[in-house]
Amino acid sequence: MLNALVDRPELLPVDVDIATHTYLAVRRGPELSVTVRRRSGERIANLSITPDDIVDYASALGDPDKRRDVVGVEIAMEHPLLDGVRLVDTPGVDSLTVGHRHTTMAMLQEADALLFAVSAQDQPILRHELEFLAEAAQRVEVVAFVLTMVEDSSSWHELLEENRRRLAAFVNASADDPDSDVRIRRLLGAPWIPVSAKLAEASAARRALGQVERADALWERSGMGRLADYIRSCAGDREIARCGKVLAGTDSVLRAIAVGEQDRLVAATESQDALRERLEEVEAASRDLAARIRERRRFAVEQQFLGREIATLVRAKLDELRRPYDNAVAGLTNRARIDEFLTAMPESVELSLRAAWAELTDQVQDMATRALTEYLAAMGLDAIDIDLVTLQLPTTTSNRLANRPAPTGHRFDLLREGVPGITMAASLSAMLASTGVLLPIALIAGPAVALGVTWRRHQYEQSGRSQAGIRQLIAETFNASANEMITALDRALARWRGEAEDAVEESMASQRREAETRRAELTALSARDANARREAAKAAEDRLATVQRLTAQAQRLHTDLSERLAPLTGSR
Repeated sequence: MLNALVDRPELLPVDVDIATHTYLAVRRGPELSVTVRRRSGERIANLSITPDDIVDYASALGDPDKRRDVVGVEIAMEHPLLDGVRLVDTPGVDSLTVGHRHTTMAMLQEADALLFAVSAQDQPILRHELEFLAEAAQRVEVVAFVLTMVEDSSSWHELLEENRRRLAAFVNASADDPDSDVRIRRLLGAPWIPVSAKLAEASAARRALGQVERADALWERSGMGRLADYIRSCAGDREIARCGKVLAGTDSVLRAIAVGEQDRLVAATESQDALRERLEEVEAASRDLAARIRERRRFAVEQQFLGREIATLVRAKLDELRRPYDNAVAGLTNRARIDEFLTAMPESVELSLRAAWAELTDQVQDMATRALTEYLAAMGLDAIDIDLVTLQLPTTTSNRLANRPAPTGHRFDLLREGVPGITMAASLSAMLASTGVLLPIALIAGPAVALGVTWRRHQYEQSGRSQAGIRQLIAETFNASANEMITALDRALARWRGEAEDAVEESMASQRREAETRRAELTALSARDANARREAAKAAEDRLATVQRLTAQAQRLHTDLSERLAPLTGSR
């Protein structure tokens, strides 16, 4: 989508799965240049690269050594849309890809607007994406949805309505949460812009051929013009949007201060017995956390066996697929049938493996979802969404089979087959002559019969050897494919497990810090005398009153700013 916006189809990496490993920023400059920002100790170093090398440093499929420690890629180029605009492409916000999610959230701190891209070729918007949007709405004032790839979907209108329905259900459910506010509800009015980068590229190609009318029609259908206009509008109101971000940050800080002061006020006015009860609650929470840490180790051991289960599942499935091929080989009794079978086999095996891969990914997705969801639930975290649909079949079976020499029989062996044939011919000739057959006829008939028997035996052995070779080729192909599938699924499973562990570790560390802070505060309050506690309560009341006054002022200012930004946020 961004490539189409800036008329550079090959600029940023594109893939069916998460393509971006770090953020990529495109801004206006006098000429095309690319700078990699890489962490080097305590500082950030800049490295100039060519546009062709972006994929190595920024793509999830790039060179691991080159993308190590890369924190971002800055691209400068001349394009009128970039006048006053910096477009930033961030990694996906998968529920388990914690590092990618953190990168995106960090970039929102600097953003004036968020374009949230949803593919028309994919499933409807997922729970973890909605949760991301709820968090993003607290950080950025202007949010719009972009429905991409509408050129290949005849049902994108239905998908758009389903996305709206899911968004509305999520926002309405969040309305019951006391922490919810008007920013989340504002997502309901956010505009949806359907676009097609493919149609935009087709428009550029037509325009290059001088077919202006056709190019204009394709550009209109692509929706890119509306998206570009929206981006320009964001640029025009960016100062207002930035004021909104400042107010949003102020409101967030004020709420955090209010929560802390309310805790201090309650704690300062409670009796010693009540303080001891609350301290015991903190200790109970700490004991529960310790128990979950022990449970975490048990789950980690159990999950190690999931990979073995998947390997067994893959091999059993491919063995099942291989049996019909082995059975068919038994019927290959002549060269013509063998050649016909070998010609059709690469495509046939490829189709079989693709069907198996679709079934296996579905089964493994269910297994992994159950195992990791059970684990995360035991750790007090929400369920997850695992999507294996875009995981590609990791094999080139048809190429492997097509490039292998066809199994053949053996040449006629004079010593092993010829000498017995000659002996047989001599014996038959002598036997016929002894029965009274004329010698010339016996000398012709004996070798003829012997030749026929010898040749038939040769063909039979040749077919058997060819069949054995084909069976070996099929076995090697299916075994190699099984190993490739197991490796690909193991890697995906390891990534899920690792990212789940990161999420659990982050959650537990946060809970541990919170428990230690509350324990320290309650212990300190318990040690105070009555006068000190009264003074603390009075100070907390004064600070709460100040916070409430400042919050009311911020809300009034925010209402005024929302009116100014209504055309961008869909509030009108």
